[in-house]
Amino acid sequence: MRLFNRFIVSVLFLFIFIPLTVFSREPQPERTDWILKRGYGIFVHYLNNIQNDAEHVSSLGKSTSWDDCVNEFNVEIFADRMKEAGAGYVIFTVLQRSRFMIAPNETYNRLTGYKAGEACSRRDLIEELYQALHKRDIDLMLYFTGDATIDDPQAAKGLKIKFPITEEFICNWSSVVAEYGNRYKDKVKGYWVDGCYRHLGYDEKSFKIFAAGLRAGNPDRIIAFNSGVGMKAYSNYEDYICGEQNSFSLLPNGGRFLNGEQWHILSFLGISPKNISLGWGSPGVCKTKQELAEYIYRVNSLGGVVSIDVLLYRDGEMDRSQLETLKSLRERIAVLAKERNAWKEGKAIPAKNIAWKKPARLRSNDNKRDLPPSSGVIRAACNGNDGNCDTTAVGANDWAWTYEVDLCELIKVRRVVVSFGVSYPTEVEIFAVNSDGGEISLGRFSDQRGQSLDVSFESKEACKVRVRSYKPDGPNQLGGQMSISELEVYE
Repeated sequence: MRLFNRFIVSVLFLFIFIPLTVFSREPQPERTDWILKRGYGIFVHYLNNIQNDAEHVSSLGKSTSWDDCVNEFNVEIFADRMKEAGAGYVIFTVLQRSRFMIAPNETYNRLTGYKAGEACSRRDLIEELYQALHKRDIDLMLYFTGDATIDDPQAAKGLKIKFPITEEFICNWSSVVAEYGNRYKDKVKGYWVDGCYRHLGYDEKSFKIFAAGLRAGNPDRIIAFNSGVGMKAYSNYEDYICGEQNSFSLLPNGGRFLNGEQWHILSFLGISPKNISLGWGSPGVCKTKQELAEYIYRVNSLGGVVSIDVLLYRDGEMDRSQLETLKSLRERIAVLAKERNAWKEGKAIPAKNIAWKKPARLRSNDNKRDLPPSSGVIRAACNGNDGNCDTTAVGANDWAWTYEVDLCELIKVRRVVVSFGVSYPTEVEIFAVNSDGGEISLGRFSDQRGQSLDVSFESKEACKVRVRSYKPDGPNQLGGQMSISELEVYE
């Protein structure tokens, strides 16, 4: 991801006309089993133009030398916060575009001509991060880049940065990261590598060289190369999907592996004051505690992993509202896991209701967008299958919308009961959704007057159930915007 993107017309033109290659290979679950077991982790930006820029909230109003900035970082406070947040792993930035890095590197200094402390900190923050996190059973991963120190003329010249990239540059840059790899060995479990775009000249030959450097000292170190916002396998030399997204919404509906790579998503919890859709490294929360817990639970249940970008302060503290949201995740996810099979034990409400407290979503009718709840959390999606008819789920922004419940597994269902709140749709359709995402209509019902729908049908395999409302469009239409008081699903 980029906090500060810089694109030029010629580069965009080149990028548009480069053909995309789809990579697919046999999955290697043993390489990524560990991160799947962790479930979710925390991503932080720690950079000179953030924590060391007095104008940025993360700097606490300070601007010093980079060496002094790194020396002020309290790894014990940071590790404590990560433990409180329930992080299974942490992805920590080494650098981004500038010359400044968070640990000594003699290879880098030799190639660029910088002295100790001028670009690479004298303090070995990577080693200290490992020690502090390891004590708390949290794995360390690092963020690195494919476009190296492109914003620093001296470093760029020394590394021989040219675009399209050359073998000389990629060998130089790989030798820099290899020094870190040989030093830390299995202390660094993986890399999330930004800036590896095709329009910069990256191809399988350069990825092979780069991957060798990234895995130096630990052949089991997992790698993801970022091609930009998207969800796809990008290279035969990576192990998991980079998964950069601008929201937590996608699900691994195809299972754990996407073209042979571990499914993974990275997005932000914060809300940017300048652009609400781009909250990288920003304060605040774009999800409620329950919404985030339900999302992570759904992704984990389907074989995916979630990385959450948060705001990190200069001293190692993190945004308080984000911490409070994250602190409850593990407990809430555990509760959701217990509730998943409650219907099998007759402990749901009603006793055999498969849909009870399963992950629910408010969706647009074209199924392309998640909708926010009307009136905030009091109309949240979870209110439509909580066993309480006094609560309702209502989608905002769209008059006609869809309520969806994920059954979390493929189940043969025979009956669906839909109860509406005070507001009900005149016309509504119920669907079973199969494992391929295909919708099977269970009936379309017109001239509704607020009564519940109790629909029985021939057994259908479904992993989701959807209730889609249609906008009243005639003079005698009694209904309005749909509200769901309860959705029940039965075998």
